[in-house]
Amino acid sequence: MRNYKGIISYDGTHYLGWQKTRMGPSIEEELEKALSTLLRHPVQLQAASRTDAGVHAKGQVINFFTHVDIDFYRFSKGINALLPQDIRLLSLEEMPQDFHPTLTALGKEYVYEICSSTIQSPFFRDRSWHFPYKLNLEDMREAVKTLLGTHDFSSFCNDRNLIERDPICTLHSIDIEETSNHHVRIIVQGNRFLYKMMRNLAGTIAYTGCGKITADSLSDILLSRQRSLAGMTAPAHGLYLQRVLYSL
Repeated sequence: MRNYKGIISYDGTHYLGWQKTRMGPSIEEELEKALSTLLRHPVQLQAASRTDAGVHAKGQVINFFTHVDIDFYRFSKGINALLPQDIRLLSLEEMPQDFHPTLTALGKEYVYEICSSTIQSPFFRDRSWHFPYKLNLEDMREAVKTLLGTHDFSSFCNDRNLIERDPICTLHSIDIEETSNHHVRIIVQGNRFLYKMMRNLAGTIAYTGCGKITADSLSDILLSRQRSLAGMTAPAHGLYLQRVLYSL
């Protein structure tokens, strides 16, 4: 059996997240269905991240096993014709048998998009958080310095059971960019993320930008390990799994 690594991109607006569920459509179900049809045998996928309902991905990594020797150029046309238009397979390569998209990953990079204009364009409605406050980017950049490095991120996890497993994460970088007038992008790279941690970080960082949380209080919030002290959980539709990091 051959082990294939694929990179996929999707608009998560109309899906209940990556993972299959009886409640409605999922990315995993659509991709498995298309792959099974094209390869003519059942396919079971593994993914680097189980994104939540409404979350998007530009570089989700998956793998699957098949006895078929795949030529990507020809295969990509067939698979993308079978997939819904909001899901696309971008690349495919054969990997060693022990490759696993989660277990061999060194980290992930997420992007969160914020629109702070008074009126949000309808074209950004499902792809950025409408947060209509004037944001001080310098305050935001100063505040996030506290979050860099290895810490207990319990204050930014929504599930107590997951916190009790292992709340220690390392954030390697946090960049805050103004991409256009009233559009702000938060880019976070870390070794791992707790449940809804990235959305909680985005909500808290936005709160520091508009003065709801002071920049110098972020250290106390982090040390408190109390979710109630941090900012709101930012909406899913502003979040993108940008890429998954592996060793060269």
